[in-house]
Amino acid sequence: TRRVASTLSPMVGGGQVFLTPSCTDALELACMALGLGPGDEVIVPSFTFSSTATSVQRTGATVRFADVDPVTLSMGAPQVAERITDRTRAVIAVHYGGQSAPMADLLALCDARGLVLVEDAAHALGGTHGGQYYGSFGALACLSFHETKNLSCGEGGALVVNDPRYVEAVEQLREKGTDRSKFFRGQVDKYTWVSPGSS
Repeated sequence: TRRVASTLSPMVGGGQVFLTPSCTDALELACMALGLGPGDEVIVPSFTFSSTATSVQRTGATVRFADVDPVTLSMGAPQVAERITDRTRAVIAVHYGGQSAPMADLLALCDARGLVLVEDAAHALGGTHGGQYYGSFGALACLSFHETKNLSCGEGGALVVNDPRYVEAVEQLREKGTDRSKFFRGQVDKYTWVSPGSS
């Protein structure tokens, strides 16, 4: 697991990589790490796989669909800007077919409005946009190793954490809600249940 994570990290711009059973699990983990819940809204493209939306729904947050650019088939800043409300907390950008709308514009919009950008980079592993690796633009990015993706192991996925503020939450959630990672690093003398979690 450590070898795979360390091999993947440079392919996504150096973020901390956590392996998951699928990209769907990575998306769900990302939404949980953001602390999304009822009353929150997340903007996702209308042209995407169902997991992009269901990962938001599982938290109780509301999905707000945005149109995609007809050239890139991806959602960009103009489409996101039309859907932002005072309840919007995050944006999940999907790099459909390994390409995207201009990421600098989308990232600038998210920063200006205080929104967290999450990348669904399931189709984009190893790709770049403007010289920057997909998977390195958002605070969090999700990868897929499904049989139809660039790098396949039949199933599998990963969550890339680029914003260190989310590392501890991701570790706890992925360790079934325990601080087991801290135990293995010698930071606590025993691990305990500390948060919601999954596997």
